[in-house]
Formats: sequence, C-alpha cells, structure tokens
Amino acid sequence: MNILVEQKKSKIRYEYLMIRNKIEFEARNSYSSGILEKIKSLKIYAEAKTIMLYLSYGSEVITDIMIKDFLLDGKEVAVPIILTPGDGIMQAIKINSLEECNVKVYGIRQPEFDENLIVDKNDVDLILVPGIVFDEKGYRIGYGKGYYDRWLDGTDIKKRIGLAYEVQVVSELPKGKYDLPVGMLVTEKQIKICETNLA
Repeated sequence: MNILVEQKKSKIRYEYLMIRNKIEFEARNSYSSGILEKIKSLKIYAEAKTIMLYLSYGSEVITDIMIKDFLLDGKEVAVPIILTPGDGIMQAIKINSLEECNVKVYGIRQPEFDENLIVDKNDVDLILVPGIVFDEKGYRIGYGKGYYDRWLDGTDIKKRIGLAYEVQVVSELPKGKYDLPVGMLVTEKQIKICETNLA
C-alpha cells in the first residue's frame, strides 16, 4: 500500500463527501431522475438483461427509482451483498423488489442471503458503480474498503458506469495499484466516455 496515495485519497474523500452531503434532497432527487433518463438512453441499457447496481446510502445518487424502473422494464436486477463485514468480499444477489432489502451492513441496505439468487459477475451486462468522487479517466474514490474494486476485477470496463452528481467529477485523482476505472460516467449534466481505451 502506498501510504502517500492513501493519505491523499483520504483527504479528497472527506472533502468530496462534505460537498456531496451539502446537496439538498430535492436537488439530489431531481438529479437522480435526470441520471436515470440518461442511462435509459444508452444502447448498453437497451441490450442489458441483467443490471447490477447499489442500494443508495446517505447522499449518493438515488437508485431506488432506478431499481423500480428497471424491474418494470423487465430487467433482472442484482444488488451488492456482504456476508462477513471486513473480509472485503462482496457478491451480487438478485432481487425482485426493494422491499426485500431490509438487512443493514455498514448502515447500507441489502437483502437476506440466498445462495440460489447469487448472480455471477460474468452474467451481468451493466454495472452501475457508486463513488464519492470520480475523475475524467473513470477512476473513483469510494469509502475505502475495497469491496467494489475486488468485485469489479475481471469485468469488462465497457460494462462499468459510474453514477455521480456533476460536482463529484474532477480532472484527476490519485490512484492505487488495485484501483479500477469505469468506462463511462453519467451525471445529471452529461454522459461522459472516460479517457480510457473506450473512445
């Protein structure tokens, strides 16, 4: 672990969490609706059968409206589940409604575990990724526990889309050895192909 990089990331994490937390709920709700409409305009969404996305927490881009909408569109929806907090292992599990997600881990909602509902990451067509701040190359800083980077390892970058408010996007972030970028960012203002090999 590069201590200097981690210190920089910690400072940026705190700064941008404060920025995100200052966005009023009404604005977050409006921005999230706009982000949903942009996602639904994408070819990858139209072609996706299975979508993995997070259950929003705190001031994150709100995904409840997205989950309901995706299910109405006939998509299979999977959300993260953590069985043993602290072990760094996250899995994707299929849900049929938000009402199933009543368990709290790190204060974040998740469904009850059912091994028959586990979705292999290779079977996911579209992955909507949270973050506290993203850069224009698609790198992100999350809460620092590494669950997403481990789970995303081995997935196609073209399937990974970061969800953020426009104020969460910066030109460049410090990167660690295991940090994985998203291929696209969707904010309330833009759909951005990241500066990777996607263009």
